[in-house]
Order: sequence, then C-alpha cells, then structure tokens
Amino acid sequence: MPDSAVMFSFYISLFKSLLSLVFARLYRPQYVPKRDLSGQTAIVTGANSGIGLSIAIALAAQGANVHLACRNADRGSAAVEQVVAHCGDSSKARVHCRILDIGDLSSVRSFGAQWETEGGGNIDMLVHNAGIASPPIGSSPLTKAGLNIIYTTNFLGSFLLTHLLEPCLSPTARVVFTSSTGSYSATSHLLHKNASDALKASEPGIVERVLTKGKAFLGVEAESSAPAYGLSKAQQVLFAALLQQRFDTQASQPHSQSSGRTAHAFTPGFTSTPIFGKFEATWQTWLTNPLFAVLKTTEKFIAVDTDEGAKCGAWLAARGDELGRVQQGGAFWERMQKRTSIADIMDKRRKTDEWKTWERDAGIVWSV
Repeated sequence: MPDSAVMFSFYISLFKSLLSLVFARLYRPQYVPKRDLSGQTAIVTGANSGIGLSIAIALAAQGANVHLACRNADRGSAAVEQVVAHCGDSSKARVHCRILDIGDLSSVRSFGAQWETEGGGNIDMLVHNAGIASPPIGSSPLTKAGLNIIYTTNFLGSFLLTHLLEPCLSPTARVVFTSSTGSYSATSHLLHKNASDALKASEPGIVERVLTKGKAFLGVEAESSAPAYGLSKAQQVLFAALLQQRFDTQASQPHSQSSGRTAHAFTPGFTSTPIFGKFEATWQTWLTNPLFAVLKTTEKFIAVDTDEGAKCGAWLAARGDELGRVQQGGAFWERMQKRTSIADIMDKRRKTDEWKTWERDAGIVWSV
C-alpha cells in the first residue's frame, strides 16, 4: 500500500475534482499559452464533435497539420469544414479526415497500416479522445471478440493504436488521453487483491469482469455502464504513466532519438458535450446510475462548454514535451494542474498485471 502522504494527496485531488464538478462555471477560465506548431502533425480521435473537435481546432489554429480520426466519414468531413471555418481558408490544406472506429480493433490495425503505407510521416501529437459512456442503443455490451465494448472503445483501441504508431512518433511526441474524474471511481477495482490470480488463471481481466448487467431493483432489470466507464478512464490514466516509463527507458539508451516523448492524461471536468444528448435521465437511470442522472439534469446549469473543457488537453498536446523536462510526464491533469491519481497508489505488480491483460486482449507483445 502507498504511504499515508500519497494517499492524503490522492484524496485531496479527488476532493478538488469533485468540487470542480459542482462549481465548474465559477472558476476563472483557463489561460492557455500558444505555441507555434507549424510543421507538426497531430492525430485526434473522436474529433467530429465535442472535446475532440475543440482540441483539433486549437491545434490547427496554432499551425499544426491535424488529422481528425472519425468513425463516420460524413461527420468527419463536416468537422473538417468547422475547423477550417474557425482557422481560415489557409488551414484547408492542413486539416484532414481519416476513418477510424476505435472500438473495432480491425479498424485500428487498418488505420495503423495505412498511416505507414501512405507515408503519414512523423506524429508529434497523438490525442486519444474517442469514447462512449455506454453501449449504443440496441447493441451488445460485448464486441465480437467477447470484450466489453466500453473497455474496447475507451481504452483498448487506444492502447493498440499507440503500439502500432509508436515507430512513427517524433522524438518530442506528446501522447494525450481524454480521461475523466470518473477514473477515481475505479480505485477499489484496480487495487483488487485477486487481480493477479485472475490473470494467471487466464480469466477475464478486471475491466472485462465489471458488472455489465446489474441485478434487478424493484423489479427492473437494470443495465449500468458506470463501472466499466470509470475503469476504462482509470486505465487511460494508468497507461499514460506506464507509457511514460517506457519512453523514459528508451530515452536512457545510448544514442536515443526519442528523449523528449511524453504521455499525459487529463480530465476535462464537468463539460457539456454531445454525449449527454444521447441519454435521458429516466426514473430507471436515477435507480441504476444516480451520478449520471444528476450530471444530466444539472448539465445546462453547471457544466462548462467544450472549448473550456478541452483547454487542458490542447495545452498538453501542444506543450507536453516541455513538461517532460521537469519530470511531469505520465501525470494526470485537471485545469492545467497536476493531480495525484490511481497510478500513483498502485503497486508495481498490479501495474504489470494490467499491462499484460491489455497485451493479451489486443493480441500483441509490447514490453513496458
């Protein structure tokens, strides 16, 4: 177990994040210093709307070549037009739409292969933003491979994509994950003492074993995606920390060309995004997922807009290599301030167990 000072810092960070959910609009808007990104290349997943679109606009406005990785071609093309309209016609040649369904690992592999074969070049900013709060209406909670769809979409696809694109990352590349305050809800699961035994027994990993269909309550068979969502967001935070370890190991090798690579995760806080428009706070929701019901109900009164919520992510993508010089790579951020996260209180064995589970589920071998 971590020492008391680390745990105290963890709970202080949790408290601050909870305060930001309630008082988001009362905070002073974040000031993000600009950086000339001319000649640099960014990939932003899930960039057709919400925080992903805001990050894409922010990076393009600073001169970057931005690739919007979207599942739907029409929506992706419309998003490109929005970016160009915001940044001016001169950005038209720098903004592109690429097709990627991050929840389909075959699509992820195709994207990675196409990037190399089509000469996509070095990647300076890889922003993993695509995600879902629950399975699409009427669809199975599991993928064809039998994996949790939220786990696959929010985390595993990004894990595989980072692996595939790692050879293309520039020496000062920044890898950024749009996580969530909900990552704190996964603490007990990721510290589970039986996780190692489950992995050795080749049983489903922690995320896969999270309850997808809840027990009947007052006669209602409830489906709750909240546990899987929180875990997937915690996985992002943990991956950022472990990926930074990998980058640091690479940088320590003689004649290394990747000494400035960094990885970061952030929470946008309570942000009004299109994800809320896909759900209704019914009485069943109040029973099965009361936290989401509260957020849905109070969104228009408390949440900040997507541009404000995206600022920390855009800042990390643009300037994250500078943070690496002061040993702040691999951290979890909120409002451009470092927070103590789940990754800081997990022991080394548990972290290794999780990484092995990700390798197995993605069908790759990738040492950390």
